[in-house]
Amino acid sequence: MQKLIVSTDFNGIVLFDPKVLEDFYGRKIVDGEDLFHRYMTTDEGNVVLKKGVIIPILAIDDAGYDIFIRTNTEKQCINKSNIVCQNGNYNLIIKKQAVICDLVVIKDWEYNTDWQWLDIEPGIYSVTINGFKQLNDEKNEIIAAGYEFVFTRENTSGNCSADIEKNMRVLGRE
Repeated sequence: MQKLIVSTDFNGIVLFDPKVLEDFYGRKIVDGEDLFHRYMTTDEGNVVLKKGVIIPILAIDDAGYDIFIRTNTEKQCINKSNIVCQNGNYNLIIKKQAVICDLVVIKDWEYNTDWQWLDIEPGIYSVTINGFKQLNDEKNEIIAAGYEFVFTRENTSGNCSADIEKNMRVLGRE
């Protein structure tokens, strides 16, 4: 299990292996390149999802989030009663090492800027995301919020059944 904090400035979080992304394009990504626009305005966004190139969490509040990364064989990191949303299954291929970062990296590419490297072995995975929020019962204030990424090793890429339009906001959610 790995615990991180990811701060967002562009209403989203992305998880990917830079090597897999470069292999998808057959080249290094150019600094300043806007992949996000391409993904949102063409079918390319669906292709990178289905092929396991990128996992996004979109349309969330800009904030700092607690992030837990674990395999399905490790103990759950968060209390089930604190889960407010769930989305899966995403495909993800890791050839070298995956990173997690603010979605802005896909909007204005800059290699290794604010990336956090993950301790997940190379392989093919199905990934489920649990959004959680923990409240202070007395004051009804948020004391922790974020996302748990659960990695299940697979032999081949499966059917990507995740819905990128699903409401994955954990702040301001009842």
